[in-house]
Amino acid sequence: MEFPNFRACSLASLMSAVCGTVSAGMDNLPSSQSYTGALLVPNAQVMDRGDILFKYGQGVPYRQARDDVDELLIGAGLFPGIEASGRIVTKTYDCKGFTEYGCGIRDLSASAKYQLPFVYDWTGLNVAIGVQDLGGAANNFNVYYAVADYELKDYPVRFSGGIGQSDLVDGILDGPFASIEVQPLSFAQIIAEYDSANYNAGIKLFTPEKWLPLDAQLSLQYEAYSNQDSDNQMWSLAAAIPLVGTDSNTLTRLNHDLTLEDKVEVALHQHQSASLTQLRQALINEGFLNVRFSQDDDTLNVSVENRRYNRNQADGLGVAMGIIAAHAGEHLFRDLKLKNPEQGQFNLFMLVNDVPVTQARASAACYRQFLQSGIPCDDLAITDHAVQRQYALAQFHSQADRSSFGRSQVILSPALYHRDATEYGVLDYSLALSTNLYTSLWQGAAIDVRHYAPIANSDDFDDDAIWGDEAFENEIDRALFHQTFNLPYNLMNQTSVGMIRRDYLGIANETQLASPDSRHTFALHLSHFENDKGATTIKRDTVLGSYTLSVPEWNWQLTGQAGEFWQGDQGVKITTRHWLGDVSIDASYLYSEAEHSNEGEQFVTVSIGIPLTFWRGMAPDYVQLRGIDQFTYAVQSRVGDSHNNLNTGLGNAVTFQHDISREYHNRGRSGKLYYAENTQRLRNAYLKYLDTTL
Repeated sequence: MEFPNFRACSLASLMSAVCGTVSAGMDNLPSSQSYTGALLVPNAQVMDRGDILFKYGQGVPYRQARDDVDELLIGAGLFPGIEASGRIVTKTYDCKGFTEYGCGIRDLSASAKYQLPFVYDWTGLNVAIGVQDLGGAANNFNVYYAVADYELKDYPVRFSGGIGQSDLVDGILDGPFASIEVQPLSFAQIIAEYDSANYNAGIKLFTPEKWLPLDAQLSLQYEAYSNQDSDNQMWSLAAAIPLVGTDSNTLTRLNHDLTLEDKVEVALHQHQSASLTQLRQALINEGFLNVRFSQDDDTLNVSVENRRYNRNQADGLGVAMGIIAAHAGEHLFRDLKLKNPEQGQFNLFMLVNDVPVTQARASAACYRQFLQSGIPCDDLAITDHAVQRQYALAQFHSQADRSSFGRSQVILSPALYHRDATEYGVLDYSLALSTNLYTSLWQGAAIDVRHYAPIANSDDFDDDAIWGDEAFENEIDRALFHQTFNLPYNLMNQTSVGMIRRDYLGIANETQLASPDSRHTFALHLSHFENDKGATTIKRDTVLGSYTLSVPEWNWQLTGQAGEFWQGDQGVKITTRHWLGDVSIDASYLYSEAEHSNEGEQFVTVSIGIPLTFWRGMAPDYVQLRGIDQFTYAVQSRVGDSHNNLNTGLGNAVTFQHDISREYHNRGRSGKLYYAENTQRLRNAYLKYLDTTL
C-alpha cells in the first residue's frame, strides 16, 4: 500500500494557490515620498482620476538620510494622467518653534506628477515628469524628475528608470535612478531600487480591489533593507478611496441587476394609464415644491423646485424627468387633447426660490427608451439660456402645489478655522457647529441667518493665545436678506442687505452674465460694509470683477478675478478648479498689494470642497433639516519671498453661502454643455431613486 506524498501535495497546492492569486496587472501604490512609485524613487504611474489618498508615514530623507520624522500626505488624481498632493513633514506636533527648543522641522509642501499622453501607444513605455516640494520659501525636499517604466505583459513585473535633480540629503534622486517592482500575489509587492545614492529593498501589502466598501484600498509599506548608514527605517500606511459622485455619470446596465430592471419596468409601465392627477401626486410625494402644470398645442409644461437632492441639482432634474416620463404617456396626452399624443413632448422648468433657472425638453416616449437602454434621446435639450422668457410663455396660471413660500431649510455643517504646519503646531484649530436658517419668501427672496456654536479648539485658539481672537464664539455671525432677479439676456442679479462677519452692516450686489451655453461667465461683485462697534468706524468696500471659463468636457473651470479686496488691497487671483464627481479641488494664485504699499505679496492656495449631505435628503416640509452642499478645507503658502509668514488678510472677498453660483447655478455646474456631458447622470439619478423607493 502506497501513501500519498503529503509534502509534494502541499507544495503543489501552495503553488496552485499562489499562481491562482497572481495579479493580472500591477497595482499603483504610493511611495515614501509625495508621488506614486517604489520606495523612494518614482515610477511613471499616477493615481486614478477621482481617487483621493491619505497617508501617514515615519522616516523621510532629510538631514540624517532616514530622519526620524513623520509625514502626513493627502493626494488626488485630478485628470487622467495628473496627480497632485500636499504633504506635512514634522518632528513634533505641538512644540512652539519660537519659544521652545528641539521642535525640529515642520514643513508644508505641494507636489505634482504628469504622465505624458500617447507615449505608451507609440513605444509601450509610460513616461512621466514631476516635481516634489513645489514653490514655497523653504524647499527642504525639492526634486525634479523624469521617469519611464515598462510592465511585462505576461508577468506582474514593472521596471522603472529615470533621472532627477534634487536637494535631498546624500544626493538621493540627484542623478539616475531605477527600480523593479514584482507583484507575486494580489495583495503584495516586492521592491528593489537604486535611488541615485543607495540600494533599498522593501515590501508593500495592500487590499485587493473590490475587497473593501466604497472601492477603498488600504496599503502598508515597509523598507526592509538599505545600504545607507541609518538606524531609522521607513514605513507608511495609506488609504485610497474614490471621491463622492465620480461614478454618477457612467452608464448603468440594467441586465446586471434584474431587481432594478424589474423596478424600471414596473415604473415605466404606468404611462399606459396614468393621469395628470397621478403625475402631480408622484412629484409631490417625492418632495418637489412649486409644482405647476400648463399645456400648449403639443407639449405638457411642468415646473418643480428641488430641495431634496442637494449634492448636485442634476440629480433632482433627473428624478423629476424620470417621474414625468413614467407617467406622461399617450393616455395622459389624449386626455389633455394635445396634438400628436403618441409623440407627446414635455417641457420641465427647474426652479430655485421660485425663480426658473433650467429648462429641459424631451419626447416622453424617447426619454422612456433612454431610461431603459441608456442611449440618449436625440430630442433631449437642456439649457439655462432665456429660461425666464420661456417660463413666461408657458403661462403657468394655476396656483403652485406645495409653494416654497415660508419654508425653511436648517443647514447643519462643521465650521473650522485652522492653521497648518506653522511654528506653533502641525494643526491648530477652532471647531464649531454651523446652523444656517434659510427661509424662502416671494420669488427670488430669502432670509439667511447663520449661528455658530463652538465645539472644541486647540490651545493656540484659547483666550489670550496667539489666535484666540479668531476662535469661534457662541453667536449669530450672519443675518441677511437676499433678493434675486433672473433678467433678460442671461443676466442674473442678487442684492444682499444685512450683517456679516459678526459686526459689519451693509449691502452687497452681484451681477452675472453668462453665454448661451454657459461656457463663459462674467461677474461683478460690489459691497459696502461698516463696523461701528469700536472707537472709530471701520469701512470696507470691495469692487471685484471676474471671468470664468467652464469646460465640462474636462470637468474643469478657470476663473480670473481682479479688483479691490476686503482690506483695501488691490490684486489679481487666478483659480483652476477640477471636478471629481461632486468634489471640487482648487488651486489658486494670488498677487495683491496692501493698501498704501507699492510691493505685492504672492500666495498659492489649494482647497477641497466636499458636499456633506445625503444624496437623497429629508423631504422638504415647512422645516427641512439637511447638510451643506460644500464644506471647504484650504491650505495656503506664501511664494516668491525669503520668508513664509502667514497671510495677513490679503485677497479676502465677500462671499456668501447662498450666492448666485452656489444657490442658483449648482456650484457653477449648469448650462447646455454641462448637461450634454452629464446625460447619464440624469438616468442614473432616476434609477437610484427607484432602487431606493420601490
